[in-house]
Amino acid sequence: MKKKKFNKNHPRASAKSMVYACLALGAFVVVVTALGYWFYSYRQGPATSIDPAEVHQPVDPSLVCMVNDAYMGKPQIPVPVNGKTYYGCCQGCVDKLNNLESARIAIDPFSGNPVDKSEAFIVVTNTQGAVTYFESEANYNAFKKN
Repeated sequence: MKKKKFNKNHPRASAKSMVYACLALGAFVVVVTALGYWFYSYRQGPATSIDPAEVHQPVDPSLVCMVNDAYMGKPQIPVPVNGKTYYGCCQGCVDKLNNLESARIAIDPFSGNPVDKSEAFIVVTNTQGAVTYFESEANYNAFKKN
């Protein structure tokens, strides 16, 4: 039996090449899109650096991305939900705050109770801008003592 040789001018061979080229182009588009999203998210991140004197200080809720639990240092996008206002840094966060109750709730580290982020006493907890939510200033002060 004679083995057939590959003929690159054959219609099937060019169709295969076209499929591979389309798949490679699609993979390239996905990678570039993911990198673009990552870069955009990175640029939207917390304020560059928090002054150590600001750590463990209460912050204005409008300066916090309540999805990323991060002090952003500038006004965020207000998101009204059920008569309360939450804040997000981008459209993705706005969507989460509108659609996911879990994005609007935190756990008070002192009491262990759930806290609505729109009503919480919010404190910056490190120089990278992480924030923690408390039911009240009294809970925060009691947490600080321990």
